[in-house]
Amino acid sequence: MSSVFQRQDMYDTVVVDREQDVVLTTGQLYGLQVRREVDRSFKPVIPFAPHLFGSGKTRFVKSYLELVKSMGERALIGPENISDCEKDRRRSFLDKLHEAVLLYVDLTELKPTNPIEEKRNLEWAVHYLLFKSACLKSGQGEPDPDECFKVFKLRTDVLIKKIREVLNMRTDQFLLVAFDEVGVLDESYGDFDFETTQDEKVFPYNDFVGIIHGLCKEDNVFFFVVGKSEGLNIHNNAISVSRVELTFIPLSPLEKHGIIEHLEKSSSFMFTGSPKVSQIFCHQHFSTSELAELLLELTGGVPGLLVKAINYLLHCKLSQDHLLLSKESFWMIMNDSIATNYCVDPLLPRLSSLSETRHRLLKMLTLLALYHIRFELDELVHLSSTCDVFLFDLVTDMCFYRRLIVDENHQERYEVLIPKLLIGYIEQSVKNDRLEWLLLQTLKSQPVEFFYESKCRVFEGLVATMFYLHFCYHPTDSLMFSTLGQLSPVWKEMNVKFSSESTAYYMKSIHYTRSTSEVERTTFGINDWKEIVEEMLEFEKIYIPFEPTSRSPDILFKLHGRTSGQNLIVGIACKGRWSSNGIRWNEIVDEACKFLQPVHDQVLTVHPTLHCMLVIMSTKLSTSVATDLNHSSHCYSCGDRVAGVFTIPLNCELIILSESDVENFIGKDILSSLRSAFKSTDNPHSRSIGISTVQEMVLSLSKNI
Repeated sequence: MSSVFQRQDMYDTVVVDREQDVVLTTGQLYGLQVRREVDRSFKPVIPFAPHLFGSGKTRFVKSYLELVKSMGERALIGPENISDCEKDRRRSFLDKLHEAVLLYVDLTELKPTNPIEEKRNLEWAVHYLLFKSACLKSGQGEPDPDECFKVFKLRTDVLIKKIREVLNMRTDQFLLVAFDEVGVLDESYGDFDFETTQDEKVFPYNDFVGIIHGLCKEDNVFFFVVGKSEGLNIHNNAISVSRVELTFIPLSPLEKHGIIEHLEKSSSFMFTGSPKVSQIFCHQHFSTSELAELLLELTGGVPGLLVKAINYLLHCKLSQDHLLLSKESFWMIMNDSIATNYCVDPLLPRLSSLSETRHRLLKMLTLLALYHIRFELDELVHLSSTCDVFLFDLVTDMCFYRRLIVDENHQERYEVLIPKLLIGYIEQSVKNDRLEWLLLQTLKSQPVEFFYESKCRVFEGLVATMFYLHFCYHPTDSLMFSTLGQLSPVWKEMNVKFSSESTAYYMKSIHYTRSTSEVERTTFGINDWKEIVEEMLEFEKIYIPFEPTSRSPDILFKLHGRTSGQNLIVGIACKGRWSSNGIRWNEIVDEACKFLQPVHDQVLTVHPTLHCMLVIMSTKLSTSVATDLNHSSHCYSCGDRVAGVFTIPLNCELIILSESDVENFIGKDILSSLRSAFKSTDNPHSRSIGISTVQEMVLSLSKNI
């Protein structure tokens, strides 16, 4: 890797879109001050950011005071109804916060120090590192540990007083201490004498948080703790053991508007005049909005990955002054292995050293990310008969990211985010696992719109994946394929074996209206079926329109005849009915009208060798539909009347699968769990679906390979 890639930054980055994090953090600091004034036996409140590389935690704490100033009163005084007296108290707190001094403490510098009798004492090592950091910040040299110990003697009041003297601070001036890289405590077991429990276990984080608890008793001192760690496990232990309240700073990945702001406010000193990044890359035919969307799709909005990607693009621009960025050239540059190596380099050691147990959980986490299934803060994953882990912590441990989602009821949940930059490296580690490969490739093909709305289409996704696996691995002994062959002579003549592995593809949706702007359309019009069939539905691909309300089936694919020139366009209408009401005849007719009729009129009339089939796959049929079909699957062919109102067009078929056939295809237990999860919401979280059900889905899909 060229030395130019080792630069931290090729531009001056601006922290953006952190208003919610500033409000939360400032509220916690204010809460600590109030508690300290009311009761000296208070429980300290400490903002805590236990996130993976690239989440922006270090930049956030270093920029916090600047962000507070830029927000003004909004940092602590919001729209809630509070008294004038309380507003005055908060304004006074903000005024003092504007004068505060931030002391950044890098815990990778934490190590045992003299004197001998305190050499393995963690509290002394933390106290010394605090004072050392203050001395280095003020421009003084590194202090002598022996001299420090003689003065401090582990007294917090003396320590804070000396720090204030070194930093030239008043006693009433706020001191903000930011402990970074707290995860190093995971590797410090042999360095310090930690407290031991009755069963001879040690918990370094409890000792560390206990030290902060003691420091919080000093007036006008506040703390942040950030760094990759088992955050929720530490959080729970801190409350029960150390009597400290750790409050998570979400630091969610940026959305498109935040990336646009970052591009428009950040300048590159590598170019004459230090122009804004947006000015360097964007032009009449390539807008800042388009660049932001591409960066979002590539990095998932993870700040560290975003900065890395921009740095690499700037390097390319410096070395190729004529480079004119476009969507095509962007992907050509960023899909190169040198670019991806540079962007994810800090994560490679962890990605390449996942344990076998962690590897087994990859498919579960990929399913959660693929279907945007939300999870709650305290959800547990069963690793073994003796070991459970919080899903919140597992996501970090697996080198993935979390996205905080706050619903309309102000309920906080999280989504698993796997940036597309990481997928290539995960693929290398699971190259023999064909299911994981398929799930990752499907996730990679998801459009950027999925970042903004939870499209929890678990049932449709399962059906699409199982059809694909049957096409690739078990076409001859597939019970579903056998059923379709018995019902339809046309299906029976098709080649249902995929010759090569591919991925599910998220295609543009079909709607009544179509865009007339110069920007690429995100939908097809309802009169575009000829274009869809000729250009989109290629052999050996499963297509999923990414809008669930589109005027098309949920799944589309094309099959070729074994010997004849016949081809079959197949649409699967997945009807997840999770309450007592099954799908009715009028809904079946509506599905047929919006697919079979237009495909016939626009495509089959000019392509006589093409046939079209619609398969209704519903988890529950209405009583009238089930009775009329004698509780069996049924095929309606050309000329047949459906419900007395719709006539099947020429070269078309409509197949309605029975509930039992659908159940056999998906799995009784899985359907039962989905029915329970979906009966009250369109976007259930993982607890309502059940982590065990998600793992059961993985096992069920794995059996098809």
